[in-house]
Amino acid sequence: MEITINVNAATPVYEQIIFQICEAVTDRQLKTGAMLPSIRQLASDLEINHNTVAKAYQFLERNGVIITAGRRGTFINKNALNNINNHSKTWLSVKLRDLLEESQGMGLSINQIETILKQTIKNIKNERG
Repeated sequence: MEITINVNAATPVYEQIIFQICEAVTDRQLKTGAMLPSIRQLASDLEINHNTVAKAYQFLERNGVIITAGRRGTFINKNALNNINNHSKTWLSVKLRDLLEESQGMGLSINQIETILKQTIKNIKNERG
């Protein structure tokens, strides 16, 4: 599995790392027990600050996706897939709330936001057939 980041994206780099690891677990590219690169190694590979990778790994460990075994390394947790599924709804709720508050701060009403969200969902459904 290769992690790629876009430093120009609106999504913070640590969230890009989290998303890509979770997606690889969900798609079964990363299986239970698979070893991840060390924080320093991944930071070096991605040419980013090691604190950014540490933040992503801490989130993933807190949410039961990975297990850090000291000097032995960091591994995909045996319950990672279930934990990702369980936490996805919470994560989505938090992200949507942030987006809604930001949108209201830009002057959009809840009704306008709801209309945009429904249209976006419809568009996605149409694209996927």
